[in-house]
Amino acid sequence: MAGGLPGLRPLLLAALVLRGGAFNLDVDKPSVFSGPEGSYFGFSVDFFMPPSKVKSDVLIGAPRANTSSSSSVVERGAVFSCPWSSSSCQELQFDNDRTNADGVPMEFKSKQWFGASVRSDGEHILACAPLYQWSTYGVSEREPVGTCYLKKGGTVVEYSPCRSGLSSSMIPGSIVKNNRVVVGGPGSFYWQGDLVDLLVGAPLFMDRGSDGKLREVGQVSVYLGRGGFSFHPPQMLTGSEGYARYGSAITALGDLDMDGYNDVAISAPYGGPDRHGLVYIHNGRPQGPNPTPSQVLQGKWASSYMPASFGYSMTGNTDIDQNGYPDLIVGVFGADKAVLYRARPVISVNATLEMTPQIINPEEKNCTLPGTSTQVSCFKVKYCLKASGLGAPAFLNFRVDLMLDRLKQKELTKRVLFLHSRTFQYHKNMTVANGRGLACEEQHVFLRDDREFRDKITPISVAMEYSLDYQQAADKTGLLPILDTSAPSNVTKQAHILLDCGDDNICKPDLKLSVTSDRDQIYIGDDNALTLEVSAENQGEGAYEAELHVFPPQQADFTGVVRSQKLSRLSCAYKKENQTKMVVCDLGNPMKGGTKVLAELRFSVHQLSEEDTSVRFDLQIVSSNQFDNTSPRVSSITKLAVLARVSIRGSSSPGQVLLPIANWKPKEPPVGVDDMGPQILHVYELLNSGPSTVSKASLEVLWPYEYKNSSLLYIMSYETDGPINCTTVIEINPLNLSVRQTEGRNRNHVRRRDLESRDSQTKCLRLSCQVGRLERKKYKTSLLTHTGHNKTLSTENQNRSYVVRATATFNVTEMPYKNLVSELPSNSTTVSVSVMWVVDTPQPVPGWVVALAVLAGLLLLALLIFIMYKLGFFKRVRPPQEDCTEKEQLQPEENGNTDS
Repeated sequence: MAGGLPGLRPLLLAALVLRGGAFNLDVDKPSVFSGPEGSYFGFSVDFFMPPSKVKSDVLIGAPRANTSSSSSVVERGAVFSCPWSSSSCQELQFDNDRTNADGVPMEFKSKQWFGASVRSDGEHILACAPLYQWSTYGVSEREPVGTCYLKKGGTVVEYSPCRSGLSSSMIPGSIVKNNRVVVGGPGSFYWQGDLVDLLVGAPLFMDRGSDGKLREVGQVSVYLGRGGFSFHPPQMLTGSEGYARYGSAITALGDLDMDGYNDVAISAPYGGPDRHGLVYIHNGRPQGPNPTPSQVLQGKWASSYMPASFGYSMTGNTDIDQNGYPDLIVGVFGADKAVLYRARPVISVNATLEMTPQIINPEEKNCTLPGTSTQVSCFKVKYCLKASGLGAPAFLNFRVDLMLDRLKQKELTKRVLFLHSRTFQYHKNMTVANGRGLACEEQHVFLRDDREFRDKITPISVAMEYSLDYQQAADKTGLLPILDTSAPSNVTKQAHILLDCGDDNICKPDLKLSVTSDRDQIYIGDDNALTLEVSAENQGEGAYEAELHVFPPQQADFTGVVRSQKLSRLSCAYKKENQTKMVVCDLGNPMKGGTKVLAELRFSVHQLSEEDTSVRFDLQIVSSNQFDNTSPRVSSITKLAVLARVSIRGSSSPGQVLLPIANWKPKEPPVGVDDMGPQILHVYELLNSGPSTVSKASLEVLWPYEYKNSSLLYIMSYETDGPINCTTVIEINPLNLSVRQTEGRNRNHVRRRDLESRDSQTKCLRLSCQVGRLERKKYKTSLLTHTGHNKTLSTENQNRSYVVRATATFNVTEMPYKNLVSELPSNSTTVSVSVMWVVDTPQPVPGWVVALAVLAGLLLLALLIFIMYKLGFFKRVRPPQEDCTEKEQLQPEENGNTDS
């Protein structure tokens, strides 16, 4: 058995427990004891508490320790006593080597595993060596009888009842009442164990997982006592980690948290992330241990030569530090260590919170804002603490935090504030006497103006949280207390705003909603404007924060609210909630009983897909009331329709041809297009005015090219713009004359085929075209060129006027809407060219020539008269007159005679 783990650990382990709950073992500063390397220090552990309580130690067994002064004894084993407040340990002395009268050894203590079991009742120490061997007749004969030593002070008594050969060995023993030593297990000697509840471990238990495979997880069976040695059917605690050996050790802890129910520790020595071991603390309750552990102790010590085995041995239910709470020792023999976990004092706190009044009337303004004359509605918040804890200081310091309107996360939405600070948070340090009455304080809180918030339904929640000043409450060893986790560390109370909802202050609206659309159908491809006519009504009590929610389809955009005197004025906006787009309209806060709202909402419906058959709008009234807060959801469904307005138009350039052509003579044979006579260009345009799209269409054009077996038009070429594919039955440009290119279009040449006649006198060229996808406002244009053959025009049809007509017809053959029935449009057009002959006849002189000649003659005459006048041509020379001379001479004399 040397060098290995002996098979002495039973798979069925029993423990005396009463029922309990644990959470307060100090894992931050445990006491760690270390022993000689490889000695299995920690294989067994127990408390040593003398009645005088002067010295409290931890007893630790090391069954493979080399402590013998005799060189002939190897791995005698040892028991160490370690003061709990220090890490130093001292070996305890138990026995001496014995020989017979001849000096021959009678006992063999090498690898006897002394210290494999250590127990103490506070006054005695019992240590056993299960592999101890005894020889009665000599060295050649050895009996593995095992032995135990009971030590009290300096007196040691050995117990080895199996030396008579009745048993092969002794396994761990215990000390029970009436000063009896029990070996073999609880209840195995005298059957006087006072068992109340029984826990039995099965660390190799296998359970089938979700994948159907068996896993070794371990299990503990809990038998609750009925009285005497009768038990209820077992409860099962099953491990969660594979190969952790859950249930290898079980120990009663006592009442760790002083709640009246004892606790139990169950180990899984190979559990944890590093396989160092785990110890589960299960709290108690009236129905038995809680299946969910309240605390899990994790091994932090490793071994270089074997698993650490944290929790392979445990013992508890002893208050070693005298603080009123039982403690726990855990052995880690694989790492040659033992760990003492002390229980922290538990402080139970009773926190209360009161709000007066609990119904706030916004009209009753009984407080004044400090520093102003503003009257506000207010109420009182009273908060109290009461604390008690065994082993805790006489006075305990707490920090208290109050938060107003906790259900509102954002500060701007808080409806109440503290009166003096105008904030929604308050902090206070309070000192509470341990085990005495309530310590209380009071604060005033005011309600903000109702114009500053909308929500009047949601209760005003006031939360109180408290926390202990742990450093102030620590004991002289630095052990910190802990708050009882069974009591919440926060308290919440609620107040309500007074509503116009009757005596119970609970509003129950009766919301009605109807909707109609102004369109029976809308067309795919169109920028459809659709208006929803909405009627919202409340036939019950007030609906608070009432909103109209409109859920439009993805193809629709909200464009606004129709404004008119007969309609209600609504404020609407887009809102996104849970990735859902909707239009939200405010109906009032509150929307009082008897209110009826009429509104019209405009939407633009576009981007309809070829798979759609209708558009659907869902509408609902939503309020924040507790009861009947929504209306039934209503829907407006508008069917989709297909409409394509396709038209064709054609033109001829020129529209009239005058013959004969001056200074032009045909060439034989013709070389170019100009040698064939006047050029005629026909243009055809296919237009989709929408709104829907056309997938496919056919276009057919007929041109007369021969009349009475004589060539009428010489077809030079045709050109297309867009995805149009055309074919014809005759050869285009059979003389292969050179043709002027037209930029941006496709030139086509078609091979000669069978000729088709329209009637007995006229033969026509038939051009058949397939037109591709034609969207709204898109053109498909055909450009076709004709050249008249002058020989025919100048001989057989000379001096005769006639009209050459070409016909174009289209038919829509397919539309891209599989789920909608559509009417396929068709139409046709005619393009005419007038051919007129002009006869040469004498022509009269134009009037303007006569008028110009007369005007020129008059101008010439006027010029001659002016010149003759300047030369004096019109002045006369006359002879002198005597009478006149005489008269002229006598006149002075007469004047002179008058003077005299």
